[in-house]
Amino acid sequence: MKVLNPNKLPTAPMSELQATQGDLKFLNEENYKKLKNNIEKHGFDIPVTVWIDSQGDKWLLDGHQRKHVLETEGWNEPVPYLIIKAPNMQTAAERLLQITSQYGTITQEGLDEFIAKFELPEMEVIGSTSFDGIFEFPMMPNPEPEQKNTPEVELDVEVDAVEGETYILGPHQIKCGTEKGELSPEKVDAYRKKYQRVVTGSEDGWQDACPSRQ
Repeated sequence: MKVLNPNKLPTAPMSELQATQGDLKFLNEENYKKLKNNIEKHGFDIPVTVWIDSQGDKWLLDGHQRKHVLETEGWNEPVPYLIIKAPNMQTAAERLLQITSQYGTITQEGLDEFIAKFELPEMEVIGSTSFDGIFEFPMMPNPEPEQKNTPEVELDVEVDAVEGETYILGPHQIKCGTEKGELSPEKVDAYRKKYQRVVTGSEDGWQDACPSRQ
């Protein structure tokens, strides 16, 4: 594991930093892999925060998920830390909650705009991050296709499609529309994997692939 410490902060191995969070946070398997991959790719480059008691013992305030990954993977290189001043453990625990709180919520719309603004690789961002404000929607069963007034189309027959009409192509329903916006195959695939939905086009341009929230 590569450790970056450009500001020359004090360092200590994770084994010397005592945990304080307990079960405050949960790191699932998917996010464990994301965090591990990010550390392997970028190195340990963001300091943890520590409170030091009167006996000189170091208590970890922020950085418990990284501590879990490092200790599980057997990485015990000294890592940089910032010292949080507090007169006692009670105050240190209060500071812990303030440090780990997310006062702002990242929304799907805001994330999409941010990715577009800085031209970030969308699939890589989705695969390496996790935000509480963005929900994973389970795959919903496909509704039975409506047979009424829905023409069935042979796959090997040329058909003049009519805008707004719905056609059955094998097990699929296809609604004819027009594309006025640009949407890359990578973005379509990313939305499909994340939301288990297919992005469709209409006369108003490409529609949002995110399921509606009630």
